[in-house]
Amino acid sequence: MLLPLDHPLLMLSARPRELKFLAHDGVWVRLVDVPAALAARRLGPGDPVVIELADGFCPWNAGRWRVGPAGAERTTADADLACDVTALGSVYLGGFSFRQLARAGRSEERRDGALARADALFASDRAPWCPEIF
Repeated sequence: MLLPLDHPLLMLSARPRELKFLAHDGVWVRLVDVPAALAARRLGPGDPVVIELADGFCPWNAGRWRVGPAGAERTTADADLACDVTALGSVYLGGFSFRQLARAGRSEERRDGALARADALFASDRAPWCPEIF
């Protein structure tokens, strides 16, 4: 069965192990045009956060971005948190949080409370899922 990680069937089953549910990665996201990607993604309510983004492959993405419910724009303000574009891709679809990435050394909180603010902006009520096999 191809089901998302947060499918209710797992919680409804009295013996979920018998479902033999396996998790596999299905889609990797690489943001090539950060302003367009952030403009396309619906963000949650909350205070904006300034993300210092590193991108060695697409240098036009590198820099500081003020991200908030109204969208994203370049800024020269001090960064609240820092990560590279692959970490932002992990958060973009809602599969991971900035806090999870920080615990793994993949994002860095530079101002207290920035991880919580960023997580609120990028929160998703469903896990990402790709039903296609390609």
